[in-house]
Amino acid sequence: MRRPGRGTSWAFFVLLVAIALLATACGSQGSPGLKGPAGDAGSKGAAGDKGAVGDKGPVGNKGATGDQGAKGAAGGVGQVGVEGVSYPTRIVVVPSTKTSDTQPAVVTAGARQPRVLIYGTGFPPGELLIPQVIGPDGVTRFLSYVAGSESAVSATGAFTANVQTDVTFAVLPPGRYVIKVSTTSGVSASAMIFIK
Repeated sequence: MRRPGRGTSWAFFVLLVAIALLATACGSQGSPGLKGPAGDAGSKGAAGDKGAVGDKGPVGNKGATGDQGAKGAAGGVGQVGVEGVSYPTRIVVVPSTKTSDTQPAVVTAGARQPRVLIYGTGFPPGELLIPQVIGPDGVTRFLSYVAGSESAVSATGAFTANVQTDVTFAVLPPGRYVIKVSTTSGVSASAMIFIK
């Protein structure tokens, strides 16, 4: 019988070790090992890109009103203006059939009397005229304009109005009457007239 050589013995030994390792590998899993220490912190990364601009927000509520400031100093007194030309406010009354007459004027009783021309001066330019006749009893009646007569004051403050008693009134009896002319701003003048 041939004796095994040295090479054969070495191969046999390796085979036994492999079998042992295989047997160990097939055994039950061992318990996990201890947790290793934490690694070193990594280096800081590069800064990111700038983000896009956001939408505009809504307008805020109106704030409270501030305190009132101090009152300013009074201004200086202005210069006195030049006094304008003024005329006394007056009227003259004459029968409508005449251009002048003694004063106080006298008219004959009848329908639509007194029919008179009224001349006025010193009234506010451009204002409308309101003619009236006031009787002895204190009753006031409006006078109506004859067609084509002036019913407003001229630029010089004068007027000529041709008026008569309104047709809605009865014939006025004889007596002493007052003709009164007023403007829309309240300026007025009056004159006496007799109905005989």
